[in-house]
Amino acid sequence: MLPKLLQDDTALLHLSNAIFISLLFVTGFFILLLLKQRKVTKTPYKLETVKGKQVHVVYSDNWEDAHLPVFVILPGNPGQAGFYTDYIDKLVVSLKGAYRGCAVSHVGHSPPLPTTFRVKDQIDSKVEFIRSKLSPNTKITLIGHSFGCYVALKILQKNIITVDRCIMLFPMVERMEQAPKAKSLKSMLKFKPLLDAIAFLTHCLPATLRCRMVQFYAAKLSSEIQDCIVNTITEVITPNGLNNILDLARDELRVIKNPDYDTITRHVDKLVFYYGMFDMWAPLEFYKALKKNVPKVNAHIADDDVSHTFMFTSCQKVADKTAIFMTEQDYSYDPSNFFRSDYDMCDDDE
Repeated sequence: MLPKLLQDDTALLHLSNAIFISLLFVTGFFILLLLKQRKVTKTPYKLETVKGKQVHVVYSDNWEDAHLPVFVILPGNPGQAGFYTDYIDKLVVSLKGAYRGCAVSHVGHSPPLPTTFRVKDQIDSKVEFIRSKLSPNTKITLIGHSFGCYVALKILQKNIITVDRCIMLFPMVERMEQAPKAKSLKSMLKFKPLLDAIAFLTHCLPATLRCRMVQFYAAKLSSEIQDCIVNTITEVITPNGLNNILDLARDELRVIKNPDYDTITRHVDKLVFYYGMFDMWAPLEFYKALKKNVPKVNAHIADDDVSHTFMFTSCQKVADKTAIFMTEQDYSYDPSNFFRSDYDMCDDDE
């Protein structure tokens, strides 16, 4: 019936018009659905210049209280500080306002830059930020998340900055290629040109529509996802943002190999490790190896429902746990060695 119908030019014209009108209706309905999503609050970024490059930093509301000790969050990858906005707020409350804190974006990730940066560049950027923004007598706690834990461990290894404590959340500090998620990452890297094209086409859409699209799909994952997450995901899916994320991931695979048990042993009194029960980036196999090789290490396993991307749905639980890790012991602290005068950034042979 259909082939015969298509032989009639008039019928074909009517059919084409019907399909076109249907597509317009579906597209219009979808756009209206997106636009009906509630307005998203902007992430409270502050633009800082570190080593001549702009990076976004999210500060706690009490940041100006200069007498308070500081926690500095070192992000995973993607390395946008905006992911940690809600976590920062909740952590300050869990600490009863006794600390101020910030999250420092990876250079090139936020704001997205056309140049890509390696693991070494991210370590150097965090060191320079701490050196330039904090006074030598500041009591500092580093909070690494995923790849950020590797950055924290390198800072401890090189004795660049005197750190009071170092909290390692879902730590990606070893054998990255052996992590269960590494296979899917390698597949993504193979299809990078396709992902670049998708990011480019998405970026061509109006900013409001892109934000609404992310909000719509994020709501399908969880009703608890905050505006800061929606805004940050919107920033990720840009050509420059995606390029920096994937290039850093490729370098992570190259650099993050054998665990640095020597550094962990030397600084075991400062370190707390926090693993996920079903973490595909830092599996329990790594936790068991750490406990075996560094028996005195302070390592814990999160509840079943706390995932690697805890910022999406478990900020309160992880904030409460982090506050306990930060305050459970009295560590000796000597600010006299805050900066290494002979530090010339990180070696390039890692």
